[in-house]
Amino acid sequence: MEIKSFKIPGESTKRQWAVYLFIATPRDTNEVIKIYVGKVGDNRDGCNPVISRIGNHFSYNKIHSQIRNKIEKTDEYDYEYFYYHFGEYEDDVEIRIESKQKINELERELNRKIQIQIFGDLKYILLNPYGGKYVSKTKKLSRKILNESELNILDKLIEKALSVNSHKVFGQVNQ
Repeated sequence: MEIKSFKIPGESTKRQWAVYLFIATPRDTNEVIKIYVGKVGDNRDGCNPVISRIGNHFSYNKIHSQIRNKIEKTDEYDYEYFYYHFGEYEDDVEIRIESKQKINELERELNRKIQIQIFGDLKYILLNPYGGKYVSKTKKLSRKILNESELNILDKLIEKALSVNSHKVFGQVNQ
């Protein structure tokens, strides 16, 4: 019998807006590394801590379990979660609406950026690519709400997630 453990950083229990990359690294050397892009602070009232979102990804409730829905044998992968908080969840409805719009755009932009970054790299697959269906010019303009600092944070988030996995080739650590 082997006793298992893992650490949960206290910061991951905060109720804050966040975007994340969930990296699923297979133990089977013939499988690709799978990436999922997400956010906390959903489109209804509420914003759960990132640690709650992580657990829900493996729920047997299909509404919440995006990882389990996309990866059949979840126990054959190891997972790493990279996230960045973009501020406290607000009780004020008007401020919350703006923050929700911001986190939605941050998630879309993170998804677009990771698609560009891994394009053509056969060791990665994005489980939930943003399709960017037709959006009106007015809507596009209203979504231009990210500043240079936020865009840089998204780049660093991607760099961190992929650099941690760059020494792994199909689930094996190169030494």
